[in-house]
Amino acid sequence: MDDGIPAYPAFVEVRDDGRYVFTCTQGHRTVTVLQQQKFELLYEIGAYAILDGYYREAVASFASSLERFYEFFVKAKLFEGQVPENTIAEFWTQVASQSERQLGAFVCLYTQTFKRAPALLSNSRISFRNEVIHKGKIPTRDEALAYGQAVLDVMRPILADAKREFPQGVQRTVLQHLATAHQLGSAEPQATIGMPTIVSLTVTDVGHDHRSLAEAVEQLRWWRARW
Repeated sequence: MDDGIPAYPAFVEVRDDGRYVFTCTQGHRTVTVLQQQKFELLYEIGAYAILDGYYREAVASFASSLERFYEFFVKAKLFEGQVPENTIAEFWTQVASQSERQLGAFVCLYTQTFKRAPALLSNSRISFRNEVIHKGKIPTRDEALAYGQAVLDVMRPILADAKREFPQGVQRTVLQHLATAHQLGSAEPQATIGMPTIVSLTVTDVGHDHRSLAEAVEQLRWWRARW
């Protein structure tokens, strides 16, 4: 990085707040905000966990990705309905500590919008997830891939529904994330950047959404080898 401009690729740890601070050789600091939503990053982390052989961690990341995806859907739907941001924040506070309430909010809003119940994970997948997360089950690679694929199969069509039916709500949800991340900083120069992810709000290539998780993991392996 020179004159405060980061040279890419830059290798950094993934941050929860989406803010990445770079210092160039001249001592200039810049802040770069990653625009991807939490569900996009968590799913990517799960894929890398499979690549690295951490299958239990992969399952946990995929499960968390799905939960944050439901949150994203709910907020985007409410934004589309012109619900004020502070009201959405107050509502989410009431359900934030209980995943069952979040799932219920998602199912209710999806059904109200599309006049059909959403496709969810099967009971066997839910039981598998609970055994891994709560009972210490150590899954195999194949089991982790199968669970991750099941999560992907749930999220992709629902994400397409959301982007089609409430585009303004999706945009406002993304902008809220960016505004929050940028407000956390100081007077240092700030920029925004995006990255392609396996489950993605921004990738428009039709073939991208037809790749399996196994294919995506192999592509990650190829990119890692190049760097």
